[in-house]
Amino acid sequence: MGRCFKSGFFSIFLSLLLICQSSADESVELRLLTEPWAPVSYDDAGIASGFAVELVNELQRIMGTEQEIEVLPWARALSIANSLPNVVLFATSVDEERRKNFDFVGPIITSKISLYAKANDDVEVNSLEELSHAGSIGTYRSAIGLEMLKESGLTQLLVSSFPHQSAKQLIKGRVRFWCQADIAVASLLTKVGASIDAVKPVFVLSEIELYLAFSKGTELGLVKKWQSALVYYKASGKFKRLYYKWFGDLPVPERVELIRRVE
Repeated sequence: MGRCFKSGFFSIFLSLLLICQSSADESVELRLLTEPWAPVSYDDAGIASGFAVELVNELQRIMGTEQEIEVLPWARALSIANSLPNVVLFATSVDEERRKNFDFVGPIITSKISLYAKANDDVEVNSLEELSHAGSIGTYRSAIGLEMLKESGLTQLLVSSFPHQSAKQLIKGRVRFWCQADIAVASLLTKVGASIDAVKPVFVLSEIELYLAFSKGTELGLVKKWQSALVYYKASGKFKRLYYKWFGDLPVPERVELIRRVE
């Protein structure tokens, strides 16, 4: 136990040292973008809220910065981040295409991307091949699940602009399946006036990790400063408490890594 305490203390000390010694240009203001995807992030009467919002604000506090977080539709936020330097987009998964335009710090969330059906539907799904004639699938624009479904050759996709619209389509019977991450299911159902008991998972597409993404052109020293702040926050035990507050007993991502952009 003493060794673990020393290791944790060293991580905290080292992270604080790196934050203080960062050579990043203090005058650079990052634009912080997220999407309406409760409970990860959402707009609450004009105020950005949610787990990822709270986390980013805690990291800003550690670094001594205070930039406003914008909640935008995912497709718009992604377009901005793909076009401009000094943008932080969160929370996003890492894939081959995004690695061309972003450095990533995290993970900050782990999640299962699953297909959900109505609870009273006796359907069973054992493979993606079985889905081709099983019924339509609701998902939303630019979602990681949408890309997985397309890559699998599935075409019976009803694509909406916002995550809660796909939840509503399932509840109303407009689609048979709903593609969504487990961390957001309960919140999205509440938004459309339904209970978690109204649906059931029938097939897991993938287990993913979500990161803070820093757009191309953002100074590496600034990215590393955020990495050090996240190391410090996780080592302090506060990250685990924040995670439990929003996600209950879901697995907590303990490690911190920096994934560099591919040239």
